[in-house]
Amino acid sequence: MHEATLAENILNIALDAAEQNHAAKVFKVGLTLGEMAGVEVEALTLAFDVLKKNTPAEDAELVIKRVPICAACNKCGKVFTLERYNFFCPECDGVLILRSGRELLVDFIDCE
Repeated sequence: MHEATLAENILNIALDAAEQNHAAKVFKVGLTLGEMAGVEVEALTLAFDVLKKNTPAEDAELVIKRVPICAACNKCGKVFTLERYNFFCPECDGVLILRSGRELLVDFIDCE
């Protein structure tokens, strides 16, 4: 379950930011999470909730913005949002190049 490791890293980033800014509490941690990042949101949230106990982030909320898989055709240039992992253009059968969907970023940390 790599979500526990991810949650630990996210928590450490939030706690480090709080310490650097002399904040006593962390209220929210914002993430951008691509559909192809391979992260189970429920498991990540559960792990974060367990790990944050007895820390300045104990009451922190994990705010997750999901990013769809978006790709552009290298042949005809059309841009598509993908629902399945099919990387061939439905218009011309060219190869699709990913534009988004693999993100895993800490966007913001809301501290006291």
